[in-house]
Amino acid sequence: MLLNSTKKMRHFLRIQYTFFFFFTVTLLTFNPVFASQNLAPVGLSSLSGFDVEFAPIQKTEFINGQSLIGEVNFKPGVNYTVLFAFDVQQVRYLYPNGSMVEKGATIASVEGSDVHHFLDAYQSAKDMLAIAKSHYDINQQHLKNKIIRSSEWVEITKSYFEAKLNFEHMQHQMVFLNIDDSENVTLVSPKTGILKLTNESGNRVMGDTAFDIIDASSIRVKIKVPLSFTNTLAHFKLSQSCSLNIESYDSIADKYHQIVWASPSSNECQLTLGQTIKVTPVNKLTGFKIAKSAVFEFEDVNYIALKSGDNLELLPIELKGTQGKDYVFTANKNLDDQQVLISSVSALQGMLLHLGRE
Repeated sequence: MLLNSTKKMRHFLRIQYTFFFFFTVTLLTFNPVFASQNLAPVGLSSLSGFDVEFAPIQKTEFINGQSLIGEVNFKPGVNYTVLFAFDVQQVRYLYPNGSMVEKGATIASVEGSDVHHFLDAYQSAKDMLAIAKSHYDINQQHLKNKIIRSSEWVEITKSYFEAKLNFEHMQHQMVFLNIDDSENVTLVSPKTGILKLTNESGNRVMGDTAFDIIDASSIRVKIKVPLSFTNTLAHFKLSQSCSLNIESYDSIADKYHQIVWASPSSNECQLTLGQTIKVTPVNKLTGFKIAKSAVFEFEDVNYIALKSGDNLELLPIELKGTQGKDYVFTANKNLDDQQVLISSVSALQGMLLHLGRE
């Protein structure tokens, strides 16, 4: 009995020791800075003989992220597309790709046997509409006088509206064409905007894209952004004189990223369609910034030294990034109107490390 009791006691003590060991390891692992977060204030007199300079802490609402790649593009659907109304064997564009063109400008000359067939078909459609319209008007009066049957009137009406629809379709295509006295045919721009040509070569058939016109105000920058950025993203910065305002997000994510469409803030951006640019994401942040010289490390924690009467209060901070010569950080304290040590910080750090003033 005594032997069993002794074994049980030893087993119980081993379990208690194991629990104590893991508890201690857990504290050391997850709270390595617990003691460091409550460093005692340091007297300013301890820095006598050193150059002591303070600076005010500044609030900041933004922080720059790592650069991303943007593509100067336009949203699908905003382009005005002009199609070939007939098969074309040869086309000569009169403007380089990407040119700004005015409404009515001659964009290209076209040649091919179907060009003249189209012109003949257009004239035929115009004549057929005139005949159908005359027939329709005459029989409309006959219908009122009950001279023709309703079934005959239905057929007359059907023929008239088919002719009218066919002519209007061809007339719509003629809006994009200019025909001189020698029946030379050119394509004209229906709008003012940026000319975008297709890259296809060889024969162009009826219904293929002849060119697109893109309104200059519809230029956007397409940027693939990490999903973790999207909740805090404020805008993008291209240069000192150009920022990009967020316009919309694609609702469908691409694995760990999401497409953001951004618009230039001014004409100073000078974007060119198809251009690849490097942009800086600017994220929203409620934080502060101070000169980099103000921040020091002690026991794996970053600190700043606040002036508090005749003492220095050592405050732990969390670095978020940089802005030029400053660090951006957050802290669990209101730092309005606070002054922070920006010189002889390494001397203070040395004292904390028991290195004296060396």
